[in-house]
Amino acid sequence: MRKTIEHLATALGRSKGKKQVLAVGGVLCLAAWATFALSMAIGVGTTARVALLSVALVATEVLFWAAAALLGLTVFQLRRTLLGRLLPGRRDDAA
Repeated sequence: MRKTIEHLATALGRSKGKKQVLAVGGVLCLAAWATFALSMAIGVGTTARVALLSVALVATEVLFWAAAALLGLTVFQLRRTLLGRLLPGRRDDAA
């Protein structure tokens, strides 16, 4: 599994247009969250809201992994850095 992730990260890191890929991913992620917010505003049913929230969360996770791969960072290094910024009291080796 780790070799597959590393191979994918290497292949994505060599691709041209990294900014465009991240921009498209960001737009899709924002669109998913905007759709969820709109569903909350107009008061759709609970099932639809849960489905839209799930799509938005998955889109965010995919964007996170794609950004880490495209920027040449391992996902774990990026996660550790982000957690260190969000939770300043955490030890770096605990992440």
